[in-house]
Amino acid sequence: MSVRVERDGHVVIITLDRPHARNALDPATSEELLEAFTAFKDDDSQWVAVLCGAGEHFCAGADLKAARGGRRRIPEGGITREYWTTKPIIAALQGAVFGGGLELALCADLRVADETARLGQLEVRWGLMPGAGGTQRLPRLVGLGVALELVMTGEPVDAQRALQAGLVNRVVPAGQARAAALELAATIASRAPLAVRRAKEATLRGLSMPLEDGLRMETLVASLLAGTADLQEGRRAFSEKRAPRFEGH
Repeated sequence: MSVRVERDGHVVIITLDRPHARNALDPATSEELLEAFTAFKDDDSQWVAVLCGAGEHFCAGADLKAARGGRRRIPEGGITREYWTTKPIIAALQGAVFGGGLELALCADLRVADETARLGQLEVRWGLMPGAGGTQRLPRLVGLGVALELVMTGEPVDAQRALQAGLVNRVVPAGQARAAALELAATIASRAPLAVRRAKEATLRGLSMPLEDGLRMETLVASLLAGTADLQEGRRAFSEKRAPRFEGH
C-alpha cells in the first residue's frame, strides 16, 4: 500500500507513503488516494481531512519511471480531476511539492508549508505541461501573472514566496507542517460541520457567478442550516456561555 489512512477523532489523516520515491504518484498510488478520499467523502463521521507526505517530501510529482511513452498517466476520475466534496481538506507540505504534487496540494482548501517546502510546476522542463489541474487551479488561487510564471518557467518557489503569493496559508518551522495542519484541522473539526460544509460550498460555487447571483445563492445555501440540531446547539451554547457540542446533524 502506498497510501496510509489514520483517524484522530473526526479528523482523517491521509499520508502518501512512498518516501523512497519522494512520494511520487504512480497509477496505483493515485487510485489508492482516490479510494481514501472517496471513503472520507462518504463517511459522515469524518469531518476534516489532512493530506501529508511521509519522509522529507510531500510529493515530487508524477512517477515518470512508471509512465509509458514519455507521458504521465493521469488516472481518470482521480482526485485532481472529478473529485468534489464540501468537507474541508488541509495539505501539509514539506520538501518537494512539484508537478502533480503541487496539483494535488491545490485540491486542498488550505495549505500549511514548512520552511523546507519548494513548490513548482516543473513540467515544461521535460517537454510536458501541467495536466492535472495546474493551469486551472493556480490562476484561480494566485492570479494570472504568478500562475503563468510558475507554469512557463518551470522554476519552483520557496515557502515564503508561496506565502506572499497566497499559494500557502501558513509557513511553519522545518518538520512542523503535519503538526500545524493537524492543529488547524482540530480547530475546524470543533466547529459545526454542516455549517463548515455549506460555507465551503457557497464560497466555491460563488467563484463562477456574478456577485448578485452569488449573494442570492449564498442566502439559499445558508437557509439549509435552519432547523438543524447543530444550529440549535450553537444557540444554546451561546446563551449558556459554554463550548458547543456539535454532532453533525
